[in-house]
Amino acid sequence: MDSRTLLELMLSDLEGAPELYRPTNFWRTGLEKVVADLRDRGFTEFRRHPSATFFYAPRYAPVSRPAAALSSLFGRAGSPGRLIRDRIDQVPVARAHHACVQALDPADRAPRLDGFSESAEGAPTEQLVFDGRRYSRSSLNYLRGLVMLKRAAPDLDVSTVLEIGGGFGTLGEILLTDDRNPGLRYVDVDIPPVAAVATHYLKRVLGEDRVLDYAATREQEKIAVDELEHPATVLCSWQLPRLTGTVDLFANFISFQEMEPEVVENYASLVAGLGARWLLLRNSPTGKPNVREPMLRDRYLEFFSGYELVDSDAGLYGQDSEGTVSEVMVLARR
Repeated sequence: MDSRTLLELMLSDLEGAPELYRPTNFWRTGLEKVVADLRDRGFTEFRRHPSATFFYAPRYAPVSRPAAALSSLFGRAGSPGRLIRDRIDQVPVARAHHACVQALDPADRAPRLDGFSESAEGAPTEQLVFDGRRYSRSSLNYLRGLVMLKRAAPDLDVSTVLEIGGGFGTLGEILLTDDRNPGLRYVDVDIPPVAAVATHYLKRVLGEDRVLDYAATREQEKIAVDELEHPATVLCSWQLPRLTGTVDLFANFISFQEMEPEVVENYASLVAGLGARWLLLRNSPTGKPNVREPMLRDRYLEFFSGYELVDSDAGLYGQDSEGTVSEVMVLARR
C-alpha cells in the first residue's frame, strides 16, 4: 500500500478510536498542518515540510525566518561568516553531542550503535557530517540516550524495543540499519499522520519487506510481539491494547509531555503490562505548552511506580539544543 493511501486509511480509522488514543490538545494544533503538507506535497521530501520541522523532525538550526535569513547571509560571507553561521545554527552543540557518543559508547555491548549514518531519505534541510557520517538533532538525541542506557545497565539484554511516539522513525533506523543488531524487533506506536510518515521512512531506509505496516495488522484482535516476523512494526495508538507478549525496552522521547496525564497513565499501565524490563525516557523539566496539565518528572515516576530510577541526567546526555535542557532517565523494573 502506498504512503498516501495508508495515511488516509489511518485517518479514517482514527475517527472511531477511543478518546485515550486520539491526538490530545498539543497535537490537535498541528495535526491539520501535518496532514495538509503530506496531502499537498507528498512524502518524498517530508523533512522539508514546515510542519515537520516544527512538530516531529527537529533541527539544530533555527526555524524562525529572521534567524534563518541571518544564517544564510553569514554563510555567504567567507570563512569568518561561516563561523558565525555555524554558531547561529548550533553546529558546535551538535559536534559536542557527537563527541559524547563517540567517547562514551561501550561499543562492545549491544545494542550496537557504531557505524551509524543517518539516511538522506525525506530530503532533510539539515544534516551534519562528522567523521564522514550523517547526523541530525533527532539521531544525536537518540544516540546519546542509548549510550546513557548502555552505561547505566551493563547487563542490558534487549531483543524487543517498544516506542510510543517515535517521530519519523529515527530509533528504528539506528537499531536496525545494516542489520546492526540481528534478531532485534522494534515496534513503534504513534498517532496518524506521524505513524504513516514513520512507516514510509522505515520502509525506505530498511527495505519494504522489513517493515510491517498498519494495513497488515488493523484487523487483528491480538498482535503477538513474539510472532512478529518483521524487524520493524508500526502500529497506530489504538492498537497498543492488542499487543501481547513481553518487551525488553520501552522508550519515549518527549512525546508523553505532549499528552494529558490520564493519557500517559493509560499508556504506562499498558507498557508495564507488557513486562518492559527497562525504560528510557526523555522529558523537559518545564513541560510542553498547549496541555491542560504539564507532564513533569514526578508524574513519570508516579505512573511508572513499578520501576526504580537507575540514572538520570540533564547535562551530558540531556542537553537538547542551546538553551534547551531535557532530562534523560533510565528506569528498571523492580
